[in-house]
Amino acid sequence: MIDKLRKYVLPNLPYLFVLWVCLKLGTAYRMAAGVEFGVKLIGMVLTIGPAFADIAPGLVGFDWLVGIIGTVVIRLIVLYKVRNAKKFRKDVEYGSARWGAYYQLYQIYMDDRRLPHEPV
Repeated sequence: MIDKLRKYVLPNLPYLFVLWVCLKLGTAYRMAAGVEFGVKLIGMVLTIGPAFADIAPGLVGFDWLVGIIGTVVIRLIVLYKVRNAKKFRKDVEYGSARWGAYYQLYQIYMDDRRLPHEPV
């Protein structure tokens, strides 16, 4: 049970916070004065305070639509960034340098059979 909790629930807890923030932004947009999109966006600046004053999310469908869409967009951005991240190998050397004990390096690089007789 604990393993399932750690695997499925804990990684998705930040998205509950993102959902709450997007719900509140939807509430601020809905409460803003004006009819046109641009006017409502500018009016949102005045209504963000009252929207975040109450902790509980609203039950209006528009708020939940904005919240769910915002959360899905953030999740897709995170998935895109994770998929395109560099593939670093865990606990394995990354790069072209070769590391080892002195005797191992000596056997590889100073063996007379592998290298011509030239000073190193």
